[in-house]
Parts: sequence; C-alpha cells; structure tokens
Amino acid sequence: MIFGLFGDKTERESKQLNRDAPTIIAEAEKLYAPVRLRAMAETITKYIDRAYTRYGTEPIDLKRAHYDFRSIHKETRRKNDQVGLSAMTLVIIYIRAEIAGPMAEPARAAIEAFTTTWLQVSGAQDGASDGGA
Repeated sequence: MIFGLFGDKTERESKQLNRDAPTIIAEAEKLYAPVRLRAMAETITKYIDRAYTRYGTEPIDLKRAHYDFRSIHKETRRKNDQVGLSAMTLVIIYIRAEIAGPMAEPARAAIEAFTTTWLQVSGAQDGASDGGA
C-alpha cells in the first residue's frame, strides 16, 4: 500500500482507463438503441473536438478541459441523462488517456472505434441527449 503513494501513477491510471473504456462501450451497446448510440458518438466527437480547439493539445491544456468536462458530467448525472452520462464519461476517459500518453492508447483506440462505427449509422434522431450542451 505504501508503495502506491509514491512514484508515477500514469501506469496504474492507464491500465484503469484501458479497462474502463471497453466496459462502458460494451454496456452502452447492450442498453441503448442504435439511434442513441449514434447521438452518443456525436456527443463524444463534439466534446473531444471542443477540447482541442478551445483548450489546446498540451497536457496542461487537456487538464483544464478535463476539469470543465467534469462539471458537464456532474450536470448530466444530476439530470439523470444516461446516454449523455455515458458519452461524457467516455469523453473524460479519452481526455485522461491523452494526458496519460501512449500507455493509454487502447482506451483511446476503443473510443475512436466506437465513434467511427456509430457515426456511420443513419437514422432520424429521436430526441437523444447531447450530453448537456
């Protein structure tokens, strides 16, 4: 236990992110209809793009984005918007994986694969969440 208090936490965090992203994606694909998964993918893409354009790409910039996105995540949780909550959770995981670096590449790859897959699905929106924005 004491050894966990010191040193670089990046490896441990990367492993956690690499476990969490596929788990959340698998649960979302079981629970939500395709139109909601597409809305979720759109939300993820929108917020990741927003992080890069508004804050930048350096780790310190992404930490600011992470801080702001946590408040959006909290607001979405308060609204009990499960699709938006899943989307914002994946956005936060993606941002944290960017900060963590190459060891968290599997988490980023899983989220990118999810968005690529579900952005190709066509269909009318049924009022699905936009993640609180």
